[in-house]
Amino acid sequence: MKETTQLAIILINWNNSTDTLRCLSMISLWSDLDAKVFVVDNASSDEDLLLLRKAEYRFQLIINETNRGYSGGNNAGIAEALEQKYPYIMLLNSDASVSETCIKQLLECMLNSPEVGVTGPLLEEGGRDYAGGRNIGIYSRTRIPYESETKSPALLAVDYVPGTALIARREVFEKVGLLEEEFFFSGEIADLCRRAQSAGLKCAIYTGCRASHTPDTSSIMRETIYNYYTLRNRFLFIRRHFRNTKIVWSMRWIVGGFIQIIIALLKGKRMRARALWLGLRDGVAGKFGDGNAQFIY
Repeated sequence: MKETTQLAIILINWNNSTDTLRCLSMISLWSDLDAKVFVVDNASSDEDLLLLRKAEYRFQLIINETNRGYSGGNNAGIAEALEQKYPYIMLLNSDASVSETCIKQLLECMLNSPEVGVTGPLLEEGGRDYAGGRNIGIYSRTRIPYESETKSPALLAVDYVPGTALIARREVFEKVGLLEEEFFFSGEIADLCRRAQSAGLKCAIYTGCRASHTPDTSSIMRETIYNYYTLRNRFLFIRRHFRNTKIVWSMRWIVGGFIQIIIALLKGKRMRARALWLGLRDGVAGKFGDGNAQFIY
């Protein structure tokens, strides 16, 4: 018999019903946890949305009339989960895989550690394990490599828990609000965790289990949109959390951005260079939110 966990799981779909349906299939095989799944569609094509409507899996479909990005899409699901009084809310990428046992362990950690507001598993990507991330306003490589073979499972405090797979208490959103939609994509989870920590709630990775993530690194959007938001949103994060040293850290990313652009050009990656330039320009100018219109395919 399934146990009632009062867990809400939020999946974002944007013209990628194949991955979304695969993730729903994974969750449908869980035998113990009775989780409620919210699928938020970010204005996908009619054909892609039809595939979701025809799916046999149990979930609540939320349809956004426009693409609200990662932050806005998740906010639609979070708001509904809060309205339905779920005490634990999980954000899960549709291109990630995680076991039911791992989710149960994360929930047990939260039950035993009331000071932890946000937690997640180790994240396996490209054959390596990572234990959360470091401050995105300071570090260029924020993910923390982790060698687990010789270490006992533990809760490891981190600057942020990746949004690929995380569980947050409802109190986090009640205390600090939802995701900041100016980020649109990338950086909003680091921002949420920073706000949660300022409110006295810890963010931690449980090293006793892992999720796997298989992003499409060959995608043209990975080369352009991903690089655009990753650079641009560091300026937004600095504006929000480095008020007294904003100029210093902004200069760090201006210089770093130009170096990245030069390297991309030297390697013949013109689309990447253009995306970085646009991200640098918009970040310095304070132009945030949806920047997708600058990339037409």
